[in-house]
Amino acid sequence: MKTKNLLTGIVLGTAVLFNACTVQEDNIGDITINQGGGGNANGSVILEGQITADRTLTSDEVYELRGGVSVVDGVTLTIEAGTRIIAGDVGGVFSYMAIEQGARIIAEGTAAQPIVFTSNKSTPNPGDWGGLLLAGKAPINRGTTATTEVANLTYGGTDPADNSGILRYVRLEYTGGKINDDAEYNGLSLYGVGNGTTLEFIQAFNGNDDGIEFFGGTVNLKYAVVTGAGDDSFDWTDGWIGNGQFWIAQQTSAAGDKGIEADNLSSTPDAAPFSNPTLSNITLIGAEDGDGENKGIEFRAGTKVTMYNTIIKAFPGKGIEVDDDQTLINLNNNEVIVRNSIIDNVNSFDLDHGGATVDLADFATFGNFTLDGSKAPFDNMGSAIPTDFEINGFRGTYEYTTAIDGSDNFDPSTIGTFFDAANYAGALQEGDTWTSNWTRL
Repeated sequence: MKTKNLLTGIVLGTAVLFNACTVQEDNIGDITINQGGGGNANGSVILEGQITADRTLTSDEVYELRGGVSVVDGVTLTIEAGTRIIAGDVGGVFSYMAIEQGARIIAEGTAAQPIVFTSNKSTPNPGDWGGLLLAGKAPINRGTTATTEVANLTYGGTDPADNSGILRYVRLEYTGGKINDDAEYNGLSLYGVGNGTTLEFIQAFNGNDDGIEFFGGTVNLKYAVVTGAGDDSFDWTDGWIGNGQFWIAQQTSAAGDKGIEADNLSSTPDAAPFSNPTLSNITLIGAEDGDGENKGIEFRAGTKVTMYNTIIKAFPGKGIEVDDDQTLINLNNNEVIVRNSIIDNVNSFDLDHGGATVDLADFATFGNFTLDGSKAPFDNMGSAIPTDFEINGFRGTYEYTTAIDGSDNFDPSTIGTFFDAANYAGALQEGDTWTSNWTRL
C-alpha cells in the first residue's frame, strides 16, 4: 500500500527511541543578551517612508522605524553587523520594514554582532511593531502576482532564482502588530522570495503572530530559531517550494498554536505549483498555553512535503495532523512524507478525514496500530514511547544533545548541495554551537 510505504520511515525513526526520554526545559535565569549594537536610543536616527537610493545603516547608530519603511525597486539597503533597529507604533499604525520587488537587503551580522530589530518600548511586549517583509518575483499559486495582506506589496512572478539579498545573523523581536482580526504582521514574511536570496541564522523572538512565514516562492532557509511565537512558529502557503535545514521552534506557555502550519492554498487546495518543500533536522518543542490544542505540525489545504530527521515533543495536541481532502490524496500518493523522525507526543498522529473521498479502509492497519473506522492510525502511539529519550538544554545557547544517529537516520546531503551532512534527528547534536551568542530566550 502506498500509504504504508510512505509512513514506514516515521515508525522506523521511532525505533531509535529505545536509545532515548523527556525533553528537559530548564529555567533561564542569568543570560547575557547581546542587544546587537551601540548608540543611544534617545538619539536614534529616524527612518520613514521610502528608501530610494542605496544606503548603509552603521553599527554606531541606533535607527528607529517610523511607519512603513520601504526599500524600492533597484535600491540596496546594507546593514552592518551589530546594528540595532527599533520600532513601535504611532497612533495605532505599526512600523515595519519592507524590501519591495527588485530591491535588496544585505544584512550580514555575525554570531558576536547580530543585527537586531526590536521594540522601542522600555518594557517590550509581543506585537509592539510590525516586522520585516521581503517581496520577490518567484512563482506563487495565487496567480502570476498577488498583493500582500499587510503593507500592500506586490509579490510573485516567474523568476525562481530572484535575489532579494542576504539575511544572516538577524534577530527579530516583539513583532506581530495586529491590524485587525484578519491581518497582523509576522516576524519575517517571505512573499514570493526567490532562491537567489540567502537566509541563514535568523531568530524570531516573542512575536504576536507567526515567527517565519513563506508565501510561495523558492527561497531556502538554514539555521532558524523561533521562540515564543503567539501563533505558528513556521508557516507556509501559496506554493512554497524551497529547502530548510536546522530549524528550532520552542513554544512558551504564554501563547502559541502550531510548530509548523503547512498549506498549499486554502481557497484552491489543488492550485499549482503545490507547496512542496524539503526539510531536514527540525526540532519542534511544544507547550501548553491553556487551550490544549497546540500541535507539532498540521499539514492541510493540499500541501506536499518531504521531511527527514525531525523531533516533535511536548505538544498537548497532535504531533502531526493531516487535514483536508487534497492533503490526504497527496499522502496516499507518497507526496506527504515524514521519515526517520521522532514523534514523542502524548497523541502522535491524526488523519482528519473531514469528508474526503479517500477511503479510510485504504489506511487499514499499520504495524501494531489498527484503524477501526472510528479513530485515525497512530492516535495512541505516544503512550508507548519509552522514557529514556533526552534532549538537554534550553539554555542561552540552545544546546540540544542527542545520541540519535546512525543507520536509523538519514543523511540529507545526499539530496542536494543545499543540505549539510547531518544523519541525526533534530536541529542540534552534542557539541553544536550554531545557536550560541546571537540567540536569546
